[in-house]
Amino acid sequence: MLRSFFGSRRRIEKLIPDLKAYATALCGDRDQADDLVQEAIARALQSGPSLKSADELRPWLFRVLRNFFFDEQRKKTVRREYFTQEKRWVSEVNDQVLDPEDTLAIRNAYEELSADHREVLALVDILGLRYKEVAELLNISQGTVMSRISRGRQALLARLEDNTEEKIVKFPHKYR
Repeated sequence: MLRSFFGSRRRIEKLIPDLKAYATALCGDRDQADDLVQEAIARALQSGPSLKSADELRPWLFRVLRNFFFDEQRKKTVRREYFTQEKRWVSEVNDQVLDPEDTLAIRNAYEELSADHREVLALVDILGLRYKEVAELLNISQGTVMSRISRGRQALLARLEDNTEEKIVKFPHKYR
């Protein structure tokens, strides 16, 4: 086992220049390329004996590096979109002051929704993801996303109408 670890390590070390060149071509930044290579190597070493030959190792490492790069790009894009959306919401909220009772009523109504409805509403209505993105993220069909959004919004509105008639302030379960 130890021999195979060091054998894999030597094969990986021989690939480092090629991995760095590929990573630099992907991201255009040497520091980020070093990080990508380091992550690909760490994942290769963690995989242990699953890689049997040098012929498997080279394409696998390139694929790991590429996938990690695109995963990080997606995360950055989502974060950027989220913060852009959040800034817009903050400016809209600053222009329009919400009544604290309304805010509590909305939060309470949202908390009462099923987990599936809360999840889809958060991703689409709050974070601004597209139906297709949500479908891929949750591994469900786009039609299911659209159905959950529709039913979630209807349920939220129904609960808000019920809450306004009762005017009862309930605290979310996490504060009980």
